[in-house]
Amino acid sequence: MKKVEVEIKLNINFYNSFFFGGGTGSGEIQSYLLRDIRGLPYISGAALKGCISEYAFALSQIVPEFNNGERIFGTSGVKQGCLYFEDGKLIKSEGYYGLQESLMELRTGVSISNYTKAKKDGHLYTMELSGLGGYMVFESNIIGFLDENTYQKDIAHLVASIRLIYALGGRRSAGLGWLKEPAVCEVHKITGDGRRELVKLTDVNKWIKDWIGGK
Repeated sequence: MKKVEVEIKLNINFYNSFFFGGGTGSGEIQSYLLRDIRGLPYISGAALKGCISEYAFALSQIVPEFNNGERIFGTSGVKQGCLYFEDGKLIKSEGYYGLQESLMELRTGVSISNYTKAKKDGHLYTMELSGLGGYMVFESNIIGFLDENTYQKDIAHLVASIRLIYALGGRRSAGLGWLKEPAVCEVHKITGDGRRELVKLTDVNKWIKDWIGGK
């Protein structure tokens, strides 16, 4: 079966603070923020894939024609999907060099017992956040190969799922990681000679409308 090489570029703009866990500690800070080798925050590609696949599964329950989820995302620990989700990196990150510590904020909370619904004694914690008041924009790429005969449907499924995402990262129920606007998707087809061809937004929107409308 012939394949279509694709690249979907995402721009992600947070409303305010977000948290992507980079480890736990036993000192002043119990939950550290995920940072790259330069000390700058980034979005884990695995976390991004997990969130998109969650919405894609929910959408497939409403639109049965979106039935290629396992092939696109794979299955946990068993089968690898056909797409790779890159880490989300800061756009124009050079503007943040030397400001690593200034980009972080600390927030204190307390663990709640699932049984009593009250706070647990001795479970006060401090977590490290970032966001810079919604001025941090991240870019990620989804790359891979889709089957030619389901290419349009799979792109429609992916983009529609991404547009449903309202928040990313941990502690979403506490108001962290909310997006200022839906992630911007730019779809490209990669030709045999390596050229990137932009797929018109009007075409993508039509594919979504056609499939959700019951093509």
